[in-house]
Amino acid sequence: MTVQLFAVAAETEDGLLAAIRGHAARIRSGRDLPSLARYCHDAAAGTTGLAHRAAVAAESYDDLAQGLDKLVQRWADRASAPPLSRQPGLVFVFAGQGAQWDGMGLELLATEPVFRAALRRCDERVRELAGFSVIQQLRAGPAVSRLGEIDVLQPTMVSLQIALVALWRSWHVEPDAVTGHSMGEISAGYAAGALTLDDALMIACRRSALLRRIAGRGALATTELSPEAAHALAASSGGRICVAGENSPRSTVLAGDTDMLTAVVEDLDRRGVYCRMVRGTVASHSHYVDELRDGLATALRSLSPVPSRVPLYSTVTAAPVPGTELGPAYWMRNLREPVRFAAATGRLAEDGHEIFVEVSTHPVLLSSLRQTLESAGRPGEVLPSGRRRTERRAMLSSLGTLFTYGRDPHWPTSAPPAPVLTPYQAAVLEAVRCPRPSPVAAGSG
Repeated sequence: MTVQLFAVAAETEDGLLAAIRGHAARIRSGRDLPSLARYCHDAAAGTTGLAHRAAVAAESYDDLAQGLDKLVQRWADRASAPPLSRQPGLVFVFAGQGAQWDGMGLELLATEPVFRAALRRCDERVRELAGFSVIQQLRAGPAVSRLGEIDVLQPTMVSLQIALVALWRSWHVEPDAVTGHSMGEISAGYAAGALTLDDALMIACRRSALLRRIAGRGALATTELSPEAAHALAASSGGRICVAGENSPRSTVLAGDTDMLTAVVEDLDRRGVYCRMVRGTVASHSHYVDELRDGLATALRSLSPVPSRVPLYSTVTAAPVPGTELGPAYWMRNLREPVRFAAATGRLAEDGHEIFVEVSTHPVLLSSLRQTLESAGRPGEVLPSGRRRTERRAMLSSLGTLFTYGRDPHWPTSAPPAPVLTPYQAAVLEAVRCPRPSPVAAGSG
């Protein structure tokens, strides 16, 4: 059965609790119940502007009744979320590699027409640029899939992220800022309006093709070292190891020569410091990518970024960056320099952003986001855009949480047999197809 999102709101907390109990009683009576999609649609009507809110993702009436019981219990335990006086700033956070899994995207392809149409548009462009079909790779079994190849995986992941953005926007969920982890900055540049769809996929396809040249050379390792400790360790390696990523105050990634990195991991393990080698990738952000500099400049020479419509917080500089700076040189820096994800997250929190939605097929950054916010003593909510095997439920659950924090979405229903779009959804898809976003000053809107 297709998962639906039930949402209800009231002017007071007591009114909300009464409404939840009323719905639970009606569902348990089983009398005059329409389809679950219709019931959820009708319940959400008239919720705009009401301060006290609740939402539950469910795929059956029994599932919904259980969810409503949990909401009632939460109020009894006085653990309900307090109403907010304003809408917290919302950030789309685009993951790099690591979120992939066999079967990703297929549930949304089957149930969400906006997602399906956006992914098909990406598929057409990737076919032109790289000669393979994203959708065919997603549908291929693990025995024949080429998603283990970096020049297939990265364009596929960027395509999925672009399709997720289209789906979020069709639900009237727009970010107040965006950021991206390593490869994820490509999708962030697209979501910010600095890159067209064609340019974003050109970067993903051409840069990942160059990365094949260093496949099998060097390695990556994740550690629970602080950024300061990781940089000190790298400095003692004589240039053979560098810090590839600063994910949180207690999570870093190292890159460099395989033998040296293996020895470091073994030493850290003996000292009781969590660490592990990362398999199935290339040594990005290390000296191995230096030889790709000239080739990347040539491959991206036609790139023409424009001013962003949404503020883009760079994980290269850990600060807002104008969209016009996302030229070829930036994408080399993105590939070579450390991913300053923790610093960028901290800057976003300092600037008043409190809700972070990871745009990926499975969450890989949520714990790093939480650690950074907790370390800084900043309030925050971190949400996924999908989870392995439960794509639609995870996304609708996050949409429900956004609703409780004051966002008023266009309520999704079950997908119709054919892609029938609302005018707003059609406009979102037209924006995906648009050859060039209209120039707007960076940092506005």
